[in-house]
Amino acid sequence: MSLPGLTGKQISHYRIEELIGSGGMGVVYRAVDVRLGRRVALKFLRPLADSDTKQRFLREAQAAAALDHPNICTIFEVGDADEFGIFIAMAFYEGETLAQVLEHGPLDVTRALTIAAQIGRGLAAAHEELVVHRDIKPANVMLTRGDTVKLLDFGLAKWLGDPRVSDPGIVAGTPAYMSPEQLTGAPVDQRTDTWSLGVVLHEMLTGTLPFKGDNTPALIRAVLDDQVPAITGVRREIPSRVDRILQRALAKDPRLRFEHVDQMVAMLLEQLALIDSGAITIRKPAIKTKSSIAVLPFQDMSAAKDQEYLCDGIAEELLRALGRIPELYVASRTSSFQFKQRATDVREIGVKLNVEHVTEGSVRRVGDHVRVSVHLISVDSGYRLWSERFDRDLSDIFAIEDEIAEQIAKALKVELVERVARPAMTANTSATEVYELYLQGRQFFHQHRRKALEIALQTFSRAIEIDPTFAKAYAGIADCHSFLLMYFGFGDEALAAADEASAKALALGPNLADAHAARGLALFLRKQTDEAEQHLAQAIALEPRLYHPHYILGRVRFSQGRMDQAATHFREASAIVPESYDSWYLLGMCYRKLGDSVRARSAELECMEAVKKRLRQHPDDTRALTMGAAVLAELGEPERSAEWVQRALAVDAEEPIIAYNAACVYVSLGDHQRAIDCLASALRSGSLFADWVANDPDLDPLRDNPRFREVLETVHNRAITH
Repeated sequence: MSLPGLTGKQISHYRIEELIGSGGMGVVYRAVDVRLGRRVALKFLRPLADSDTKQRFLREAQAAAALDHPNICTIFEVGDADEFGIFIAMAFYEGETLAQVLEHGPLDVTRALTIAAQIGRGLAAAHEELVVHRDIKPANVMLTRGDTVKLLDFGLAKWLGDPRVSDPGIVAGTPAYMSPEQLTGAPVDQRTDTWSLGVVLHEMLTGTLPFKGDNTPALIRAVLDDQVPAITGVRREIPSRVDRILQRALAKDPRLRFEHVDQMVAMLLEQLALIDSGAITIRKPAIKTKSSIAVLPFQDMSAAKDQEYLCDGIAEELLRALGRIPELYVASRTSSFQFKQRATDVREIGVKLNVEHVTEGSVRRVGDHVRVSVHLISVDSGYRLWSERFDRDLSDIFAIEDEIAEQIAKALKVELVERVARPAMTANTSATEVYELYLQGRQFFHQHRRKALEIALQTFSRAIEIDPTFAKAYAGIADCHSFLLMYFGFGDEALAAADEASAKALALGPNLADAHAARGLALFLRKQTDEAEQHLAQAIALEPRLYHPHYILGRVRFSQGRMDQAATHFREASAIVPESYDSWYLLGMCYRKLGDSVRARSAELECMEAVKKRLRQHPDDTRALTMGAAVLAELGEPERSAEWVQRALAVDAEEPIIAYNAACVYVSLGDHQRAIDCLASALRSGSLFADWVANDPDLDPLRDNPRFREVLETVHNRAITH
């Protein structure tokens, strides 16, 4: 069914090119937006549609437009074409539907799990906005370049808790993919999508549906009554763990399914990592652990509510102490601290962070006296496994942190390793003040913003004015100068200050991982890469689960063109801090340079997940916007990519790192002149690293451009003179 005479017409600002599909509610045409020069897909409601169909059609547009995720189709607008009726304008994607792909038979196990994980992530984004799709099937899954998933057709979508779109008793969907509760007209929630995803995964792996019938009534009886067939009996190479995933996804009782699709995604990613030991989708370090834990930020119970830095500092030090236990997986600070000042059920935290235990606590301070209360909680049962209260002087804070770590290790039956060297702290006013200033500096440093880094620098400097022997504060000073140089274009003075402070930190704390990491970064920025590698490797040896040494060592290897080694460190950094979008992004760059497009695409999707989380908390984070824009360009979303990079430049056009990142995005978008303009701007505002520019695959299309060669020559000349 098509609309007569539509091909070749212009409707609104769209020129219709050809019919590309049809379905129960309407037809889809490829078109060109003549105003913006982009290709789009226009979905028209079929003629003579009843009011319920029109409502579902509009619901599709509203539901999809409310969602912003790389695995969900992009909606541009809803329009009215007069005699041709209403239409939805959406992004046009080159590729095939999963249904078309499955016509050629079942998929390779790795490919099937990868596609299923992406579908799950798109659904998780929808569920987070309380939208249930209710029609997940291969025909509604588009596979674009590199098997990037785009979920289509939200025509049956339901907003949970919205009575305006509730339809109890109405059965709508595709029976072969519908859950038992959906087939019987019972109330549904997000777990009905989990069922449908289970059916799709089964079909991808076997080429057949898990429940069959010669007709619709027989199919419905099979869905309601038959047991899920063991998938390993169909294909021997399918791991038994996949069978367990399917059994849980396809449980007849929704209470026995995955409560959140995130849980299913986590298990799919873990299985992918087991299939390929180098899989970049792994969420935990590649070591066998007995248990897992997250340390939540402690609550400030002080009367003035002014001890946030102390609460965060205690939690961070406890997290690092536990992170040194080889048998224990510890969620990163970034992961755990996203729940700061949020009332979240401990089971939901366990699902999101993929941990079995959670530590939470509170701090009450009166003068120099503190009371620290700590609880260790099991995610599965919600019960406290251990609880303790510590009443001490603030000068005893290190002893409290060590004792808490020992008690938690004992409760989890894991062995606490030898303690690392701590800076001395005596029971006097000045030492207490120094430690407080250090914690305040760390609180600002973790924001990774220019102004925050400048405040952190001032705070660390005040600490060493009081105590010139405090090694950690010197390491903090060095890192502030280094990051201001690397990300915000600070010049030679910052480089000299980072060099001096890192050397002082190392002299005062030769066994301090922070000191070696700070020294390694400073030496890298001074182009002393051999010495930088030695110190970064030593930092990793002292504390293997510190993020920054792996991340910086990855940058060192990247600048040398050693892409495989760079990828190893970026992958480890990403496993330690999955929310770190920059390490995922750089990992994708490494794989692109190595010609591994599959892993590059996987890293880009992980990067986008991390970017989305960051922007939910900090919508004006321009580094996140530019890296997200780069990924969107790679994922075939040029309009959104351009919009994001323009948002970033509107805020921080003068920052060299933002101008440089914008240049990389414009290269991907094919706007080479604007890309070179941004590079020239970055060069005027600060400095560019010659080795990095020489190896950055994002800039490869510019290398024959005369203007780019002029910029590159200027970069090299500056490098020689410094």
